Amino acid sequence: MGQTNYIVAIELSSSKVTGAAGIETHNGIKIIATASTRVDGYISKGIVRNVDKTGEAITNIINSLESNISEDAGGKDIMIKKAYVSLSGLTLRSIKSKVTKNFDNYTKITAEVISELEDENDRLFQIPEGYVKVNAITQEYKIDGKTDRAPIGAPAMTIEGHFLNILIKKQYLEQLNESFALAKVEIADSFIAARMDADIILTKDDRRNGCALVNIGADTTTVTVYNSDSLRKLAVIPFGSSNITHDLCAEQISYDQAEAIKISRGYHSATEEKEPIDNATVNDIISGRMCEILQNVKYQIEESGELINRIVFTGGGSKLKNFALLLEEYLPDFKTSVAAEPQLAFECRPGVNTIGVFTTALYGLLNHGKDDCCEEMTQEPPSNGGTLFTDDAMSGREEEKEEITETQKEKPQEEKKEEKSSGKKSGTKKGGKKDDKSGWFGGLFGAVGDIIKNATREDPEQERENEDE
Repeated sequence: MGQTNYIVAIELSSSKVTGAAGIETHNGIKIIATASTRVDGYISKGIVRNVDKTGEAITNIINSLESNISEDAGGKDIMIKKAYVSLSGLTLRSIKSKVTKNFDNYTKITAEVISELEDENDRLFQIPEGYVKVNAITQEYKIDGKTDRAPIGAPAMTIEGHFLNILIKKQYLEQLNESFALAKVEIADSFIAARMDADIILTKDDRRNGCALVNIGADTTTVTVYNSDSLRKLAVIPFGSSNITHDLCAEQISYDQAEAIKISRGYHSATEEKEPIDNATVNDIISGRMCEILQNVKYQIEESGELINRIVFTGGGSKLKNFALLLEEYLPDFKTSVAAEPQLAFECRPGVNTIGVFTTALYGLLNHGKDDCCEEMTQEPPSNGGTLFTDDAMSGREEEKEEITETQKEKPQEEKKEEKSSGKKSGTKKGGKKDDKSGWFGGLFGAVGDIIKNATREDPEQERENEDE
């Protein structure tokens, strides 16, 4: 493939699966291809409900991206081997923990001591049943009771490490992995969508001085709380803007009609429209549902125990007409704002469509992805009945691709039989090292089988010795 490294990103949301391929340039990311397909209910609240259908959707995205990458590569037959994936959805949660280390005498804190604290947190933290821990983010250290965010070199009798453990449902990971296995694509690495949004939308001052980022999506609302330049809480609320649409449907109208009314009229519409639903009813429905969402947002922020300066809203739900009036009514004690469209630094290959497809999550994945996700398929003449490809294990999605593009001639019956009997083994990625300083998930999916197998099952409400009270 020469010097060109193609990074591939996949985002799964409750409404669609989107994908993008790009290359890194000195001006940022250059988008080579995008693709999108609707999911029609088989992904709900960020959770894969139908593995087969999701695998099919991912395959369609991959095939579309491959076609465009091949064109960009001068007609070479390019195959996507792996992709970077965003994590989101209802099963994400966070739990704080604390680990203490005492010394007999004043001891200089070293990198080794810090590593021991991290390892101790991994060992002692009790994972709620049905969950796996995907990361532990270091929030701060305390030296003899005083906060010290850079403790190496400081003398101490006692050091405390404060961590935020990010958890996700084991079942979600299993179903996500199965879906990509069906598409015959390896998950190179994964990143939390909400954290990528925060990196783009929030300023450094926001994260340092205390700020909450609230993404009101279709099926869920994600709340991330930052303070002292560190993530302090991540929570997902099981309500989103689609709940308003469903509530409007209760007035005996179709889903499409309800969606159109929600978008066009919003809250406190000045129009005189009465059909099929009068303005007063529309206002009551929107107000009732948004009150529920915003009160839950308020609870999550207060429950974090962090003092914040403002709340920034993003996502489709924040685009609701007269949304600011709802914020004034239900969050009067907070300074609030709606995030402007982020200015993303990228260029596009001619003809590439990014409108409605390219998201901050895909942008973040392309920026953080480092490995070349593609491979050029080399061809050589058949010999002694062998397969056309130098790698005779390439039989799964590669065969489908050949049939669709009609680039290969009909093979003898014996050759077909040989290829049919060969199967492509899906590779696994080595687990990456912890990413406490960068805050990103390193090597999650490569080792997910081992993580799942060894996950400790405990009551989620059980008190833990190492958890912050």
